[in-house]
Amino acid sequence: MNGIAHILVATDGSEYALKAAKMAGDLSRALNAKVTLLLVDSEDIVVPNTWGPGEFPMKKAYASMSVEEVRAMFEKHAHEHELPSTAASLGELSTTPKLVHRWGHAATEICEYAANHDVDLIVIGSHGRTGLKSVLLGSVSHAVANNAPCPVTIVR
Repeated sequence: MNGIAHILVATDGSEYALKAAKMAGDLSRALNAKVTLLLVDSEDIVVPNTWGPGEFPMKKAYASMSVEEVRAMFEKHAHEHELPSTAASLGELSTTPKLVHRWGHAATEICEYAANHDVDLIVIGSHGRTGLKSVLLGSVSHAVANNAPCPVTIVR
């Protein structure tokens, strides 16, 4: 048995996250390791989105939605779009990847998930989505590398 049996891929659906997933898929095939995809949304996005004015990804204005409806919208989007698109980037695997969505601080949730689920390697993109999110995910990958209970591969 090799030392890497469980790979955790942290994703936000960005280009770098998809590149990280491709690399994780290659590693999974080479090592016959199972893969978990983890997307973490911050609670900080919920309340401001109840104030409007957007309509993404639903056709209903945010301002007319409750906090619970906004959370459900983000969870649905994660499970129907971001996680499946990241899973597709893994390529064909011998086992179906586990898709996980969590709420909280991304670096903390990634490290806690790894510690509590026998993760042997975390694979994460070096940057997230454009704009502020890019700066934040760069901070996330740095924090994960410094605090993870296992090795971390950062993909550019």
